[in-house]
Amino acid sequence: MIRRSLCWCLILLISSCSIALAHDRSEFLFLDEIEIGMQGVGRTIVAADVIDEFAVEVLGVIDQPGTFSDFIVVRVSGEAIGRAGGIAQGMSGSPVYVDGKLIGAISRSANWAKAITPIGLVTPIEPMLAVVDSARATPVGHAPTAGAVLADVRVVDTSFPPTPAVVAANPDTIFSYPVATPLIASGLSGRSLDLLMDGVTSAEIPQGLITDYLPTGIAPELRGLSSWNLSLLPMAASGAAGSIDPTSLEPGSSLGVALATGDVSLGAFGTVTYRADDTLVGFGHPFLANGASRFPLTTVSIIDTMKSLQASFKLGTLGDVIGTIVEDRTAGIAGLVGPEADWIDLSLGVHDRDRDLTQTYDIELIDEPHLMPELLLSTGFEAIDTTLDRIGPGTVEVSYQILGDGMPFPLERTDVFFSSVDIAVYPPWQLASIVVLLQYNAFEDPQITRIAASMQVTEEIRGIQVQHLEIDDWIYSPGDTIHFRIGLQTYRGEKRIEEGEIVIPDDLVSDYLFVRAYGGPRLLEAGESPQEFEDLGALIEAIETLPSYATLTVELFALDPFSPYLDALYGVSEVTFEYPGYVIYDEREVEAVLVESSETSAEEPSEEGKTGPAW
Repeated sequence: MIRRSLCWCLILLISSCSIALAHDRSEFLFLDEIEIGMQGVGRTIVAADVIDEFAVEVLGVIDQPGTFSDFIVVRVSGEAIGRAGGIAQGMSGSPVYVDGKLIGAISRSANWAKAITPIGLVTPIEPMLAVVDSARATPVGHAPTAGAVLADVRVVDTSFPPTPAVVAANPDTIFSYPVATPLIASGLSGRSLDLLMDGVTSAEIPQGLITDYLPTGIAPELRGLSSWNLSLLPMAASGAAGSIDPTSLEPGSSLGVALATGDVSLGAFGTVTYRADDTLVGFGHPFLANGASRFPLTTVSIIDTMKSLQASFKLGTLGDVIGTIVEDRTAGIAGLVGPEADWIDLSLGVHDRDRDLTQTYDIELIDEPHLMPELLLSTGFEAIDTTLDRIGPGTVEVSYQILGDGMPFPLERTDVFFSSVDIAVYPPWQLASIVVLLQYNAFEDPQITRIAASMQVTEEIRGIQVQHLEIDDWIYSPGDTIHFRIGLQTYRGEKRIEEGEIVIPDDLVSDYLFVRAYGGPRLLEAGESPQEFEDLGALIEAIETLPSYATLTVELFALDPFSPYLDALYGVSEVTFEYPGYVIYDEREVEAVLVESSETSAEEPSEEGKTGPAW
């Protein structure tokens, strides 16, 4: 009872503080106070980390159903806007003041036939305050006055600025387009950047990954970062950002959100709209619309703002991590200065055997499952492409190790792949597949802390083809031993022979037997059920023990007597051979008859009279 009373006291205290914040009009002008013709100023950094002011004139209010579709339409002007070439990428979040009171943040550029450009849309301060205090007990009044509403004017969101003809033909329509969040990337190039931004289609995913053989459950779509309205800057500033005192950040300053740091640096930036003690609110629109978040909050150093016919943009670099972005909502992002989010340490090592060259890459990634595949793929491709300095065929041996505070033990696995086209494809995809299996498992959060991959690459195609399989008879009984011989052909090399035996279980019931030789893992047969796991540890063991393509398996199959399908097989027993550094490919299968021993004992031929292959 004491705990419950204390809990309610805390809730009431928080609520009372929230209500006080929500109705304190001394610092803000809410929608019900906005009037057409109001003059004000906006604040943003255009160059050299100096906050400049620009003029703002209120043209009216767009009042649509709900709170997230309400905007204040403003005309912007002044030297800072001229130098920036309009409302530039990176200006989202720029605070707008009327009579010294904050009305909201620039969040969109717009075109309207009835207004001289440049104009923009301001996200009102009310929903932005709600990002700071989503547990607010009493909502801030946001109904605008009737005289400020632009009657019969609608807002249409577009991806790009419309043509002047389209704007002129629709005088009662404001065409808005988001001020795209500029993304800074260093250490990535070529197809690594393309994959990161554009994602991949299902047709581009290579076959034979670990997720083809183990139940995947939930898995993210690889849509790329551009699907979140993130725009990669056409150029990046050189050098590291100078040290910026977190206490100096104020409305109009720049703030950043980091996704990766180290040998690969990746993040986005915008503008601080409002600061309350150690809480910063900015952007005026979502970053990834992630909701509750744990993104690293960084400082940003703005070098200059570059004019562009397509879209002007701020040129800047991410600085030090100074806290954590904890909210990523429709109206903006909110961060706390001080506590820092956890990173995942990524270590990639690539050794080019042909040139005896080794390079290592140490990167820190955010722990965000739905972004992890793109981050692992882009950094993995970059590491291999940069080290090899080529795109082409070869063979790669790769060892993975993944550790996590929520994992019962580390995951360790070794794979080998070859390709006649692009050897860089497989290690990053396999790594991303394993991490997806862990992060989207049905049992518990693995809380991954470290991911490591060590790759040994050669241009040589190291493959062994299964060319032939034969067994010593074609009629067997339960309890018999099947002797087999496999003919193997090394790619552009010698032939090999493997011999072995498989014992038929005494209680096996089937009319026919099938012996198959194949490389690597295999898909389920029609008579087999998907693998089931009891906990995260069992899943990790399944990932570790799934055969690699260096494994040659000879497996005995039988018909499933309980299946309605006549050709439903299931695996009975197997024998494996290991060929480190080689990929076993292709398969061969032979068939035999299984009969009861009592039916054949009188007719069983002598060793000399057996009809099986002569070895």
